[in-house]
Amino acid sequence: MEIETDPAPLVGEAIGDALGMAFETQKEDSPALLQWDGKSYLPSEYHGLRPGQWTDDTMMAKLLAESILTCGGFYPRDIADRYRAWYQGKNHRGMGKATKAALERLDHGTPWTESGTEGSEGNGSAMRAAPIGFFFHEDPVTIREFATMDARITHRSLEAEQGSIAVALGAALLLQKPDLAVFAETIAEHLADSQIRQGLRRVGFYKQQGDVSAAEALRLTGTKAHVVQTVPAAFAALTLTKSFEEAIQVAIRAGGDTDTTAAITGALAGIYYGYNQIPKLWRDGLEDLQHLRRLETKISRGPRSDALWLL
Repeated sequence: MEIETDPAPLVGEAIGDALGMAFETQKEDSPALLQWDGKSYLPSEYHGLRPGQWTDDTMMAKLLAESILTCGGFYPRDIADRYRAWYQGKNHRGMGKATKAALERLDHGTPWTESGTEGSEGNGSAMRAAPIGFFFHEDPVTIREFATMDARITHRSLEAEQGSIAVALGAALLLQKPDLAVFAETIAEHLADSQIRQGLRRVGFYKQQGDVSAAEALRLTGTKAHVVQTVPAAFAALTLTKSFEEAIQVAIRAGGDTDTTAAITGALAGIYYGYNQIPKLWRDGLEDLQHLRRLETKISRGPRSDALWLL
């Protein structure tokens, strides 16, 4: 399949992450969010980050993409080693509890197949899954398998795995410029029975009914760090808006886990709308823009086959 646009999953993710990190845990009616102009990067004292810097969401997506490119495919041991090396470096940038516990186990010799935090339904694996779908975009079976394996390095639960699969499959399908009216429902049909699947079906219903705003949809899905809220919220932010900029703003103004909701939204919207549709102000102010851009350009040349897969 030839990619006709200039997709930007990593730059899109990083922008959503960097814009959202200043408001993490804030409620939608907090003074900080109400006063935000909707355009500016702000610092985060909580994370110790400057305007335009990004958190663990983008860091892990970047590490995953670097592993895929270096190895020429998906090698979970290499991916786990990169996650562990990041943990050892102490530049944790808001690393979640489940992820930290898993990487501590890796650091003490637990194999990656057993390192994931058992029962965790955090969003720490879904937030990094887009590169899998982007690289292996022609093979949905492989995408599901690899997204599951990557999730299990840090999160061992049905919902965390299905959240990662949803984001990875979504990233792949968006390259085909699908009808957003049926996008969430289409992905839901390829998931196991789970709260993630139910959440995406609700988002699809909101889109098709046409009487629920994006802001209201995110209130209904929830925007806390629980993956069964974050993934449907990101799909709603994408499908119920009409531009990259609007999708990111909606994801952040909903409050809650703003950096991760906006990071996943940004990864998906960056693919759908493309690099040139991202506001230049946001691109120019982003940390490590050129490296992220090189990574996503290279990863877009992923495995090719003659068959076009359609969900």
